[in-house]
Amino acid sequence: MDGEIKLRGRLKGSQRMRMMRLLDMPYKPSELAEEIGFERRQIYRAYIPSGCPHKRDEQRHIWINGKEFREWYEETYPRGSLGKDEAFCLTCKKAVKLLNPIRNQKGQLQYWISACPKCGRKLARIITKVNQEK
Repeated sequence: MDGEIKLRGRLKGSQRMRMMRLLDMPYKPSELAEEIGFERRQIYRAYIPSGCPHKRDEQRHIWINGKEFREWYEETYPRGSLGKDEAFCLTCKKAVKLLNPIRNQKGQLQYWISACPKCGRKLARIITKVNQEK
Protein backbone atom coordinates (compact mmCIF):
# COMPACT_ATOMS: atom_id res chain seq x y z
CA MET A 1 0.00 0.00 0.00
CA ASP A 2 1.47 3.32 -0.99
CA GLY A 3 0.68 6.55 0.79
CA GLU A 4 -1.46 7.42 3.72
CA ILE A 5 -4.78 5.81 4.51
CA LYS A 6 -7.59 8.16 5.41
CA LEU A 7 -9.01 6.90 8.73
CA ARG A 8 -11.26 9.71 9.92
CA GLY A 9 -14.80 8.85 8.86
CA ARG A 10 -14.03 5.31 7.70
CA LEU A 11 -17.02 2.98 8.05
CA LYS A 12 -17.14 -0.55 9.44
CA GLY A 13 -18.04 -3.46 7.17
CA SER A 14 -21.67 -3.62 8.29
CA GLN A 15 -22.03 0.14 7.77
CA ARG A 16 -20.57 -0.17 4.25
CA MET A 17 -23.18 -2.84 3.49
CA ARG A 18 -26.00 -0.58 4.74
CA MET A 19 -24.62 2.27 2.63
CA MET A 20 -25.30 0.14 -0.47
CA ARG A 21 -29.04 0.42 0.26
CA LEU A 22 -29.05 4.22 -0.13
CA LEU A 23 -31.44 5.47 -2.80
CA ASP A 24 -30.93 8.16 -5.44
CA MET A 25 -32.79 10.76 -3.35
CA PRO A 26 -31.91 13.58 -0.94
CA TYR A 27 -31.38 12.69 2.73
CA LYS A 28 -31.09 14.94 5.76
CA PRO A 29 -27.84 14.31 7.68
CA SER A 30 -29.82 12.71 10.52
CA GLU A 31 -31.62 10.37 8.09
CA LEU A 32 -28.38 9.41 6.36
CA ALA A 33 -26.65 8.73 9.68
CA GLU A 34 -29.56 6.60 10.92
CA GLU A 35 -29.75 4.66 7.65
CA ILE A 36 -26.04 3.78 7.69
CA GLY A 37 -25.61 3.49 11.45
CA PHE A 38 -23.33 6.26 12.74
CA GLU A 39 -23.67 9.55 14.61
CA ARG A 40 -25.03 12.61 12.77
CA ARG A 41 -22.07 14.71 13.89
CA GLN A 42 -19.74 12.49 11.79
CA ILE A 43 -21.24 14.10 8.69
CA TYR A 44 -20.44 17.61 9.97
CA ARG A 45 -17.01 16.76 11.43
CA ALA A 46 -15.59 14.33 8.88
CA TYR A 47 -17.52 14.14 5.61
CA ILE A 48 -18.49 17.73 4.76
CA PRO A 49 -14.96 19.10 5.50
CA SER A 50 -13.59 16.28 3.28
CA GLY A 51 -15.73 17.34 0.32
CA CYS A 52 -18.90 15.27 0.64
CA PRO A 53 -21.35 16.38 -2.10
CA HIS A 54 -24.27 18.22 -0.49
CA LYS A 55 -26.74 21.03 -1.19
CA ARG A 56 -28.32 23.67 1.01
CA ASP A 57 -31.90 24.82 0.56
CA GLU A 58 -33.35 28.30 1.20
CA GLN A 59 -33.44 27.67 4.97
CA ARG A 60 -29.75 26.54 4.84
CA HIS A 61 -30.67 22.91 5.60
CA ILE A 62 -28.20 20.37 4.26
CA TRP A 63 -29.38 17.66 1.85
CA ILE A 64 -27.17 14.79 0.71
CA ASN A 65 -28.05 12.58 -2.26
CA GLY A 66 -27.66 8.92 -1.26
CA LYS A 67 -26.22 7.72 -4.57
CA GLU A 68 -23.76 10.62 -4.80
CA PHE A 69 -22.68 10.07 -1.19
CA ARG A 70 -22.03 6.35 -1.84
CA GLU A 71 -19.95 7.12 -4.96
CA TRP A 72 -18.02 9.86 -3.14
CA TYR A 73 -17.35 7.58 -0.17
CA GLU A 74 -16.03 4.74 -2.35
CA GLU A 75 -13.68 7.17 -4.11
CA THR A 76 -12.52 8.95 -0.93
CA TYR A 77 -12.13 5.82 1.23
CA PRO A 78 -10.93 3.08 -1.14
CA ARG A 79 -10.58 -0.44 0.13
CA GLY A 80 -6.93 -1.13 0.60
CA SER A 81 -5.04 -4.36 0.36
CA LEU A 82 -1.78 -5.34 1.97
CA GLY A 83 1.11 -7.03 0.23
CA LYS A 84 2.10 -10.53 1.34
CA ASP A 85 5.00 -9.13 3.35
CA GLU A 86 3.11 -6.19 4.93
CA ALA A 87 1.04 -5.52 8.04
CA PHE A 88 -0.91 -2.46 9.18
CA CYS A 89 0.65 -0.53 12.07
CA LEU A 90 -2.01 1.07 14.26
CA THR A 91 0.50 3.57 15.69
CA CYS A 92 1.95 4.78 12.37
CA LYS A 93 -1.46 4.43 10.61
CA LYS A 94 0.06 2.85 7.52
CA ALA A 95 1.19 -0.42 5.99
CA VAL A 96 4.76 -1.42 6.86
CA LYS A 97 7.02 -4.25 5.76
CA LEU A 98 7.36 -7.21 8.11
CA LEU A 99 10.98 -7.55 9.24
CA ASN A 100 12.13 -11.00 10.41
CA PRO A 101 8.62 -12.31 11.14
CA ILE A 102 8.20 -15.21 13.56
CA ARG A 103 5.59 -17.80 12.58
CA ASN A 104 3.15 -18.75 15.36
CA GLN A 105 0.07 -20.92 15.61
CA LYS A 106 -2.79 -20.66 18.07
CA GLY A 107 -5.35 -23.40 17.62
CA GLN A 108 -6.16 -23.49 13.91
CA LEU A 109 -4.90 -19.95 13.23
CA GLN A 110 -1.41 -19.39 11.80
CA TYR A 111 0.09 -15.90 11.93
CA TRP A 112 3.32 -13.92 11.80
CA ILE A 113 4.59 -11.69 14.61
CA SER A 114 6.97 -8.84 13.82
CA ALA A 115 7.82 -5.34 15.01
CA CYS A 116 7.13 -2.10 13.19
CA PRO A 117 10.42 -0.79 11.77
CA LYS A 118 9.42 2.82 12.55
CA CYS A 119 7.85 2.75 16.02
CA GLY A 120 8.61 -0.76 17.32
CA ARG A 121 4.97 -1.72 17.92
CA LYS A 122 4.20 -5.45 17.86
CA LEU A 123 2.45 -6.41 14.60
CA ALA A 124 0.50 -9.55 13.76
CA ARG A 125 -0.40 -10.75 10.27
CA ILE A 126 -2.74 -13.74 9.82
CA ILE A 127 -1.36 -16.25 7.34
CA THR A 128 -4.07 -18.89 7.17
CA LYS A 129 -6.64 -20.81 9.14
CA VAL A 130 -5.88 -24.54 9.21
CA ASN A 131 -8.91 -26.76 8.63
CA GLN A 132 -8.80 -29.94 10.67
CA GLU A 133 -11.22 -32.51 9.36
CA LYS A 134 -12.39 -35.33 11.62
